[in-house]
Amino acid sequence: MNILAIGAHPDDIELGCGGSLLKAVRQGHSVWMYTLTRGAASGDPIQRTTEQIEAAKFIGADTLWIDSFEDTKVSMNVELIRHIEAAISYSHADVVYTHPLHDTHHDHRAVAEATLEAGRFVPNILSYEMPVTKDFKPHVYYDISDVIDDKIELLSVFSSQQHKMFICSNATKGLAQYRALQSRLHPLTTSVEAFEVLKLGFGTDFQLLTARQESTNIPTSYKMPLSQEILVWRPNLQENLVLNAMER
Repeated sequence: MNILAIGAHPDDIELGCGGSLLKAVRQGHSVWMYTLTRGAASGDPIQRTTEQIEAAKFIGADTLWIDSFEDTKVSMNVELIRHIEAAISYSHADVVYTHPLHDTHHDHRAVAEATLEAGRFVPNILSYEMPVTKDFKPHVYYDISDVIDDKIELLSVFSSQQHKMFICSNATKGLAQYRALQSRLHPLTTSVEAFEVLKLGFGTDFQLLTARQESTNIPTSYKMPLSQEILVWRPNLQENLVLNAMER
């Protein structure tokens, strides 16, 4: 299964669904990551981009894209939709993780709205929860008890953000423990990531539907430009090529 995780800023994906992505990779699924900004409003964008690359390595992602939308000024428009459409097309996503539609951060809301429109042919779209998310109404609970310590280690990659209370281990573990108690999945479940459902498709066998190949072939005019404005990291790419692009 192909999983695409989308976040407005570096560390959003990891806070919201880092445990689920770690487990997905270990179970043999393909994980793609797409971050829309380089987080310049909350630190040095080069450092935050470097941290995002290290996080993708830690997770074991197949591909990471880091776009160049301006932090705190992301808006719902055709350009945003087309870039997300392109990420969906390249990844042939069966499942997309994104922000909640009613998140308090306007960048997050814009990304969520654009994802829902761009993912009209994706059978499964879920919104993840971060420690600062308000008015979240969980529909799906996923047990991450076996990787919660790995998730905490993953978040430690974002050293530039360690001064923020919401990224510290107590906040992450506390939220995961609360959702575990709420979910009542199993007496041994101690940590859970929760999701809101934006779309969910089941087959006749009650398994999640996968994307139809023809539905994710976006016309060339809709492709996001793989130019110097979008950094692409893959495990087989030479590291210095990515680092040089960051300096431009």
